[in-house]
Amino acid sequence: MMQFFDVEAIRARLAETGVPAGVGLAYLQVLTNLNAMSHLMSPSVDLQDEPGQEELEKFFQRHQERRTALESQFPELAIASRPRDWQPQ
Repeated sequence: MMQFFDVEAIRARLAETGVPAGVGLAYLQVLTNLNAMSHLMSPSVDLQDEPGQEELEKFFQRHQERRTALESQFPELAIASRPRDWQPQ
């Protein structure tokens, strides 16, 4: 599942948390990279069988794992990255 994160909104929310600045910056970089890779991996007739797609998917997965690890260590990150209109289910 592809997601796009509002990195600037998340940056503003993180400024109001106790997350260390270095961790926040690393997290924002991971989200920015996920956004870029999601864009590259979005369905396109021209790029469906493009060489390197498998490597890109592996790279995407590693970034997702890094995101999950950071959110596990600092739960405030997961809260800050929720969409504005997020509601508990």
